[in-house]
Amino acid sequence: MKKISILLILMVIAAGSSFALDDPLFAPVLPEIIGQGGAFTANAHGYGALVTNPAGFSMKNGSFTLLSMNLGPYFLPTEQAMTGIQAFMDGKPEDGITDLSDIITTNGVGTNMNVGIGIVGKGLGLGLIIDGDIYGFGKTAFGSAFDGALTATGIAGLSLKLGTDTFGINIGGDIKLMHRIKMEDIAVVDLLADDPSFDVYTGNAIGLDLGAIMQLGTLSFGLSVRDIGGTQFMYRTQDINSDSFDPMAAGDDKSYKIPMQATAGVSYHPDFGGLRFIIDPVFSFDYQKIFYSEEENETSFWTGIHAGTEVKVLRFMKVRAGINQGYVTAGIGAKLLFFDLNASYFTREMGRFTGSQPNSGFAMEAALRF
Repeated sequence: MKKISILLILMVIAAGSSFALDDPLFAPVLPEIIGQGGAFTANAHGYGALVTNPAGFSMKNGSFTLLSMNLGPYFLPTEQAMTGIQAFMDGKPEDGITDLSDIITTNGVGTNMNVGIGIVGKGLGLGLIIDGDIYGFGKTAFGSAFDGALTATGIAGLSLKLGTDTFGINIGGDIKLMHRIKMEDIAVVDLLADDPSFDVYTGNAIGLDLGAIMQLGTLSFGLSVRDIGGTQFMYRTQDINSDSFDPMAAGDDKSYKIPMQATAGVSYHPDFGGLRFIIDPVFSFDYQKIFYSEEENETSFWTGIHAGTEVKVLRFMKVRAGINQGYVTAGIGAKLLFFDLNASYFTREMGRFTGSQPNSGFAMEAALRF
């Protein structure tokens, strides 16, 4: 136990050295988590533990996710938004951008799509997640720019439980093997060109995560340190129109890193005794710090706050609500046999300070989960 604590401290200290520009976080949008404000560190379990806290691999309520498919549009489905999307589908992107003008300049527009499989439980965490994320924002629609990333990640980890489910500590870690294809700051006018040309980055990385959860009766305390020291990508820069473009190319000419993230959380799971079959709530609070390499990327205190609740009703339904970086979230879920369906509304902060650039959207999941 003492050796593990020393190792964790040394890794955190080592993260003080920055060696690359910042890269997008690996943060698939899962409605189970975002619906309760993104607070999941002290209550991590099942499929969600793969992207939050590896200590959750040895928590109860493990699962085998045969397939999880998630879609999270970064906009609200207004009539104007749907008209713009239809224009894109009809092969009229200029009309689509015009229809989406108000949304792009106020809320921003984009989507997160991810698909994955995972085995989590009894101290083991194995998963493969393919996550695609794109987001665009600008002062004018035709003057806006988009960033996007497609990341395939294999996750393998172990967790050790000391004590019982009521009084004990869970300690875990995992390794991530990652391949990423990304574009950044691509202007809309370039995307709408007859023969668009822009740079695409492809590269590989290895990331490390550590976590712990302490259970004291109805209270749980969690700590997660993800992408320890910064997960470094070495990218190859290629033109999308190049005859030699290779989306699986290993990089060697440009260095970026996913910044380290440290999250501390607390969870309260009251014991309602015989009433737990009817109603079973869990309340959670997290504070997250992201260690960006540049001072100008520092965020405000409020952007690190995540708080929420998940209430299980009649064993098969779940109602969720929370506060994510100062914004309200809400969600619902239902599990019938091995079909698991979840949906959430959320707002996240894309700027450095809460209120500077809010982005609202939905997250929806359909999964085969045992």
